[in-house]
Amino acid sequence: MLMHALAIHPPRAARARLVTTVTPQRHAAEEVRIDEDSKSPRPVNASARPEAVLTAVCIIGAQRKRDASPFRARDWSREPRPSRTIRAVHTTRHPSSRRIRSVQLASVALAFAAAGASAPAGVFSGVDARPQSTAPAESGDLAPTPLEADLLNFSMRVPSGTSVRIERGPSPSYLLAEASDNPRWRMRAASLRASRLGTTAQSQCQDFLGELKAKGQQFSVLLDEPRTIAARQAHLFYIAVPIDGGGSGISGTLMVPTGPDQYLVFSLVALEEGFERTRALLDKSFATLTLVEKSAVLDERATLLGRGEAIVASITPEALRATITKDPLFYRMWKPDEKGAPQEVGYVIIRVREGKRGEVDASKAPDSLKGEEAEAGLLALVDARVIVNNDATNTLDVQSRYFLMWDRSSESWSMRSTQRQRANSRSSAQTGVRTAPTTGAPRPTIKVISASRDGMTRDPIEWPVPPAYVSQAELVVLGQLMPRKEKIESIDFLNYAFDQRDQKLPQRRETWSRTATGWKLETRIGSSPDVLIQEFDKDGVRVRRIDPDGTVTERIALEELRRIWNAKGLPVG
Repeated sequence: MLMHALAIHPPRAARARLVTTVTPQRHAAEEVRIDEDSKSPRPVNASARPEAVLTAVCIIGAQRKRDASPFRARDWSREPRPSRTIRAVHTTRHPSSRRIRSVQLASVALAFAAAGASAPAGVFSGVDARPQSTAPAESGDLAPTPLEADLLNFSMRVPSGTSVRIERGPSPSYLLAEASDNPRWRMRAASLRASRLGTTAQSQCQDFLGELKAKGQQFSVLLDEPRTIAARQAHLFYIAVPIDGGGSGISGTLMVPTGPDQYLVFSLVALEEGFERTRALLDKSFATLTLVEKSAVLDERATLLGRGEAIVASITPEALRATITKDPLFYRMWKPDEKGAPQEVGYVIIRVREGKRGEVDASKAPDSLKGEEAEAGLLALVDARVIVNNDATNTLDVQSRYFLMWDRSSESWSMRSTQRQRANSRSSAQTGVRTAPTTGAPRPTIKVISASRDGMTRDPIEWPVPPAYVSQAELVVLGQLMPRKEKIESIDFLNYAFDQRDQKLPQRRETWSRTATGWKLETRIGSSPDVLIQEFDKDGVRVRRIDPDGTVTERIALEELRRIWNAKGLPVG
């Protein structure tokens, strides 16, 4: 919702998730996890033999082993651990155990793999003020842009509003869910290599259902049939599992062969209520699934990344200096209400000038800076105010400062946010540094530290700088740095940029194209099918941004912004 140079996200209340992980080999454990001050809920994984298929049926007993998703050199989107986690675990073995219930999920442990909403980053830089999930699509349509699951070599149009989360490690998976506070379904996509030879998708599914029966698990089969998916002989089943208090939870698996005894597996859990609609929607989604040859994926990625590197390499000190503006730019943030009328969300003020490295600390006077802190470069100042939950008494003020050396060799930034609701307030901060390469450390790194007012801090998070990297300051003025020659009509490319909100370093797929009035940049972050649209004038100055959730951020004159906010009784800073 907010601009990609704003690290804006209203503080959220601690969240609780009910998680059940089940495989034929390992039994179910229910776990509630309350992550405080965590922007990325960490998923819970089941560790099982290769032929295991994750489902959400409740098998008596509990045995769980947590995967630790190792950080690898190419994993640019490593997630930080929550600053503090409270855990409560109980199993279905003991009837006297404390029952943990989810309001909308009844008593079914639906979140077998917690799939947090992974929305794109904010408008001008890395943080966003919008909620972490969006309402489910009422139309039941599929997203127009396919999910490109490069780690598993498939492409599929998922239901509109689906949240997508990638779980990296030796066996990567994609966690999909209806993006709602009360999702009706969740699904994991993963690869599987059978532990014996001569298997088929049907035999794998039948073996799994047979194991459930052998263990005494009660269930009824709703569907068990072959499907032709991506020109392969796949198999799909759905079962209903009785739950405490009456009713059933739905579990399902789609297995698609990708090679001899190798499969792409979709494991689903869903609410019984409304399942016919869910099933019809997923059938429509599965029908769009295509498998992609790994060599073709690698070739395309190399080509697109090469273009991104060429664009980044074309950014010269002169190009950076040309982005400096004499006057600040003002942007209004709004979102259509139920009747289509604009509902104010916030505003943003952008200033770009030459500055000193030490000015990322607003408490320091520029004249007092010495040594490295006095080094000159591009300085982008972004100030924003956001109305939280449409409550004029609840505001979030954010001050962000982004510095980049003229030769692009290093950068630093700071973000300070304060939420105020009547007499109460809470603050948080983030600082980041990208070091320049040296003889002793030729590979530059990005180091980020986040902290809140109550003193809870995360350990510094560090990444190696990936190719085609775009700095935080450059994101503020990105349109002015893009190629705008007359012969250019459209360019597809890949790059990387740090996401302040989620504290990740995701890959971005970009399409830069000419329009009747200027230019347009369409961005997909990570593997999300959602597309961010930014519009620029002929000089590359941002005019408008439209987020997937419908939030519009558009340029406006200061006088007009004040008139609109004053007329609505909103607090203009």
